[in-house]
Amino acid sequence: MKKLLLFAIMVLCGVAVMAQFRPAKISKSVNVKDVLDKPAIDNQCLFLSSGNPVANTKSVMDDILGVSGVYDMQSNASAMERVVCWPDGSVAAAWIKSDVAGYADRGTGYNYSNGTAWGAAPTARIETLKTGWPNLCIWKGNGEIVVAHNSTSTLIQSTRTVKGTGAWTQTTGPTGPIGSAGAALSLLWPRAITSGTTHQYLHIICLTMPTANGGITYKGLDGALIYYRSLDGGTTFDKQAIQIADLDSLHYNGFSGDDYSWIEPHGDTIAFLCGSVYNGTFLMRSYDNGATWTKKDILPNFYGKKTTTQIINPLWGCDGTMAGAMDKNGVFHVAIGRMCQYQDATGSYWRPGTDGVVYWNSTQAPLDSSMMSKIDSIDAHHMLIGYVASDPAGDSIVGFPYYKGALCNYPSVNIDKYNNIYFLWRGLTVGNPDPTPYNYSHVWGRAWFSGHSVMSPMVDFNSDFLYIFQEFAYPEVSKTIKNGNKLLLVSQTSSQPGSNVAAGTTYPAVPVHEVSFAYREILTSAFIPTDVPTAPTASRNFVGQNYPNPVKGMTTFAVNVDKPANVTVEVSNIMGQKVMSFDKGMVNSGAQKYTIDCNSLTSGIYFYTVKIGGESYTHKMIVE
Repeated sequence: MKKLLLFAIMVLCGVAVMAQFRPAKISKSVNVKDVLDKPAIDNQCLFLSSGNPVANTKSVMDDILGVSGVYDMQSNASAMERVVCWPDGSVAAAWIKSDVAGYADRGTGYNYSNGTAWGAAPTARIETLKTGWPNLCIWKGNGEIVVAHNSTSTLIQSTRTVKGTGAWTQTTGPTGPIGSAGAALSLLWPRAITSGTTHQYLHIICLTMPTANGGITYKGLDGALIYYRSLDGGTTFDKQAIQIADLDSLHYNGFSGDDYSWIEPHGDTIAFLCGSVYNGTFLMRSYDNGATWTKKDILPNFYGKKTTTQIINPLWGCDGTMAGAMDKNGVFHVAIGRMCQYQDATGSYWRPGTDGVVYWNSTQAPLDSSMMSKIDSIDAHHMLIGYVASDPAGDSIVGFPYYKGALCNYPSVNIDKYNNIYFLWRGLTVGNPDPTPYNYSHVWGRAWFSGHSVMSPMVDFNSDFLYIFQEFAYPEVSKTIKNGNKLLLVSQTSSQPGSNVAAGTTYPAVPVHEVSFAYREILTSAFIPTDVPTAPTASRNFVGQNYPNPVKGMTTFAVNVDKPANVTVEVSNIMGQKVMSFDKGMVNSGAQKYTIDCNSLTSGIYFYTVKIGGESYTHKMIVE
């Protein structure tokens, strides 16, 4: 249903608030007393831009998919997979739902659209028992699967073979490893994703229950990050409770809930991100569908083995929220929420007044901690994606609620077939605070168009008057770009900033309030500022995956050339050594088909790179 009454409600709320508040004249400096193991802030972490361009978009009304109820914390950190799109344009979304105090009815809220209209808002969870942290994935072609936890030794899987219709089949998923007491350990905070030609492969990462939640250590880790793989959609698991190399007790004390996020698979290439300030931030990649893994640092592991008595000066890293995507050249592009943290003799502290969503890609060296400490330095290196932006009225931050992270976080990253990169995130937004008084959060975005040296201006996707006094948090974007030009966004929304569940009793309280789950389609063209004469244009070059793959003998792939350009094709082995090279010369614009004769190649993994003018595209090829 559309927000038909929201406009009238917001106008009434606006009148009430305007009667209580004069225009904001608060300093840009915000001071909050440090809280042990909870948020704190200092002025050095806070940044507001007054000069960088900010563009606004037209008014768009969101679809309200359902009421989440009073449970208003969709994640501890990075978002789960919560919105999916099938090739026929149908869409489904899932979220954590609970309508009663104590959350005894907590479970998965779900809704489905055939591409034209959403169904009725759900009145109950899809499971028969209490669950949380649902991950929604396409499953076995035309079906869908939800993977959630219920704080026991098994995860809960809900499936149906036809999307959007029929009863859910509920089964137990993977089981926790056997602990020192001889019993299976409880599993929490799963992240699930499917891959394969029909989404028949199911991959899950999750944590063994930490001691703070009533669990025990596993292999020396207080919260062990483990991996499961199923080749039959979750019926059986051939990889169970795998502790990936380098994620063991030699390197870490343990991991925290939701400090990890899957990247969309491409063939047999699967990858996930993991990050926090003390553990550092890194990318785990597998080029053989999860059989083996390699680790690449994004931020070094600073204090993964720290002691409670260790004095640690302020350092900057990831706040636990991160997202990434792989482009058609095989390069991973990553966005992370920035966080400052330190430790003294009395405990650890972190500062949600830290600002900035930071960019990195897998062709770069690890981020430098010194650069991370200065947001203007990040900006100067063209690695600052998002930040709290001041507005023309000169308003600044009045106050901000607790979301277990920084001022700007919960990023999503999407890449279209032209290698244009789209970033969206939750950002604290100045102006029009609520009576708490807290500033509201909006969904912000910007793009990095292929072939351009800098990103487009930031866009506030909730800047319209329709969104005054409305909070948008925990955004998540489908990994599929619908019709090639629509980003599918879901988010939690309400009239109250902040999360009551996340704030608890140790941070300035957020009142219990009802939240809803909203859906919106954002055109990729919305990232191009209409008032800029030299607005970025998208390249139409394209290089397809070879077929057949794996290959014996000859294989073919499609190429589209946007405008006449020199084209070359190179084939390299897994060591990066060039084994073939073809110069196609000047090629006219239009569709082409190229063939590679693999008869002379030994069995193994290869990469073919097509260079079209100044652009380069790489795909993996397996020779049998």
